[in-house]
Amino acid sequence: MAAGDIIVISEEAGGKKGVYYDGTDDYTLVDAHAVARVGANDTVGTYSAWIYVDNITGTYTIISTGDNDSATEYWELFVEAGKLGTIMYHGGAQQFVVKETTGSIPAKTWTHVAIVQNGTRPDLYVNGKIVAMTSSVTTDLTYWYDELTGCDKFAIGVLESNNTHTLDFKGAIGQVKYWSVALQANEILADYEGTLADLERATILDAVLQLNITMNTDGITDSGLGADDGALTGDAYYGGLISNFSYTMAANVTGDAGEEIAIIQDGSKYVGIIKGVDAGEA
Repeated sequence: MAAGDIIVISEEAGGKKGVYYDGTDDYTLVDAHAVARVGANDTVGTYSAWIYVDNITGTYTIISTGDNDSATEYWELFVEAGKLGTIMYHGGAQQFVVKETTGSIPAKTWTHVAIVQNGTRPDLYVNGKIVAMTSSVTTDLTYWYDELTGCDKFAIGVLESNNTHTLDFKGAIGQVKYWSVALQANEILADYEGTLADLERATILDAVLQLNITMNTDGITDSGLGADDGALTGDAYYGGLISNFSYTMAANVTGDAGEEIAIIQDGSKYVGIIKGVDAGEA
């Protein structure tokens, strides 16, 4: 922005708490979680998360588990062209590749995603409901942490494998959870709706909630049983309450010392006014 330039951003209020990732070597590491799950030899389990994808034209990793010293095994949950998908790679070969048949994840909209490995196959959920899936590789659909014996890295926002980071997420990810049991369909729906505590198995599920990065304070604190706090890497940062408004504001703020920013609320919308300065101006 040149001196005196003004940008006005008006968007609906609201949003969810999450961490921003700019799509270039930004991620969160929670390695202790991977080590713990491999050590526990989990054969079943459930992950859920809220995601806000900047665009849906590419392939972006949501979460992954990998081996820091080898590319022969990893597991990944990802978004590809608006479709939720998962890959298990072991022994230098794909063991399963399961993808949503029809894309249901829109750009710049908070979406709840989940994967349940029930010991028979991985099932994918979007906004609390199981989706139609296509299994292009079915060598062994039962694989889970019991097979990932060499994995010692867990990442949010990037594919972690052999000390290499690829398929970087661009957007925001919030409240990543892991239960060491297979949640039932009604429980995934309740997690999406925020009513899990009201269900009959709530106490049981609390007792197996191994990872719960709530995003309440800093985007890295784990309130699950493992207490496996993460670490932000690159330019990843906690964005607090993220919405279309905050995301657009962040994209237009340059950080110049003399830049002027004002935010007001107009009914159900936020209005942000950014006044630019020339580089070097005070």
